[in-house]
Amino acid sequence: MNALKSILAALAMTIAATSGAQTLKMEHQVAGITTYEASTAVNLVVVKPEIKLDKVDPSVLTVNTNGIERNVMTVYPSDSRGAFNPDGEYLALGLEKATGQGIGLSKAGNVWKEDYAVKVGLKPGKVLKVGKQKYIAIECETDKALKDFVSEADYFSKGTFTGRLTGKPGDVTLTYASYEPWSLKGDGVANPLVIWLHGGGEGGIDVSITLLGNEVVSLIRPEIQSHFTTEGGTGGAYVLSIQCPTMWMGTSKGFGHGEYPSLYANVLKSCIDEFVNQHPDIDRNRIYLGGCSNGGFMTMHMLIRNPKYFAAAYPTCEAYMDEYISDREINILAEENIWFVQSYDDTTVDPKTHCIPTFQRLVKAGAKNVWMSMFESVEGIDNPGQKLFGHFAWCYLFNDVVTMSQEQSEDDVVPTNNGGGTVAPQDHANIFEWMNAQVLTAPEVTQPSWHRR
Repeated sequence: MNALKSILAALAMTIAATSGAQTLKMEHQVAGITTYEASTAVNLVVVKPEIKLDKVDPSVLTVNTNGIERNVMTVYPSDSRGAFNPDGEYLALGLEKATGQGIGLSKAGNVWKEDYAVKVGLKPGKVLKVGKQKYIAIECETDKALKDFVSEADYFSKGTFTGRLTGKPGDVTLTYASYEPWSLKGDGVANPLVIWLHGGGEGGIDVSITLLGNEVVSLIRPEIQSHFTTEGGTGGAYVLSIQCPTMWMGTSKGFGHGEYPSLYANVLKSCIDEFVNQHPDIDRNRIYLGGCSNGGFMTMHMLIRNPKYFAAAYPTCEAYMDEYISDREINILAEENIWFVQSYDDTTVDPKTHCIPTFQRLVKAGAKNVWMSMFESVEGIDNPGQKLFGHFAWCYLFNDVVTMSQEQSEDDVVPTNNGGGTVAPQDHANIFEWMNAQVLTAPEVTQPSWHRR
């Protein structure tokens, strides 16, 4: 009997202790994607609790993203997209940066996969207190977290352009994203335009893949935007990222390396022309073109086909084979302003058959403003000391650490990791400041009538 009384007493105490404790329901709203130099990750989760929560201790919460347990570092009231709003009925959960398998985002058929599991809960033994109410569990789970997400790509306007294929009957549609700083729009002066062409894995119909897949969003961050100046001396540049449905290296004969014209040569130029025409404050003497790998190929292709249209080019690990560049085309390129970027250990695009012999031929042809940063390997800064795949030379570009060039020489190249060489081109501090200084003087490039003084 005494044992039974003890059990009943303990049960009564347990019931009393948990009286009023229950499960708090939350509805997943949106995930926030952060893009890094070599990956993407969900680092923000926005939820809508069934009751308004003014203050939540982040240490009691845990979030599981795609099978990985994550610590919650910050919690703040927000709107449905995660923007801070002190009166917001949503909660934004900022997660500790994570590394390891399972946090990267994947795509299929050149679109983001929707399948991505997110679960919000309480850490073991933790209780969420709201006034006099205690919650011992949180119910919030979805397996479609990427059906909708927020990212730096949201700062871009999206559009499409349809034009003629090259070397093959029919039309094709390109997708593009443009960043138009509010400080430049309507400022009454001419502003530079920076164009980026994606690599082989970022084609398709979702331009956010081109922006996030290689951290192209770095081009709109203050660190890089500050290197560009407008006609009036203020800072900033327009950014245009253009996406083809397949690969820029596609030709009427199949996949190529420069032996045949790209299917997208004409439509790309027409897309650029239309964008420039729609933005009369873009300085037509300061249009800068670059891209990585497949996009670096297209950068070279566009320079050859459109001499003296681009004020400067920055092809990165470019995939245009030197053997397909004729001597006549070398003479055309020798008149352009070009800065190559690549890593010597690139096993996807061999620099010894691509940019190195092209650079040496350009030097021999008398090029005065052609440069090349050749790194030994690719080392990241998101995780200091981490060695990345040798093809990822664009990480140096977007990390804003391309500062030096190889000597302008036909001699053997000596790769380094101190910025890629020993020469500061035209005494500029980095590739973007050099780019900003390049201005076309060709008489055929003129401003719209509104700009003439």
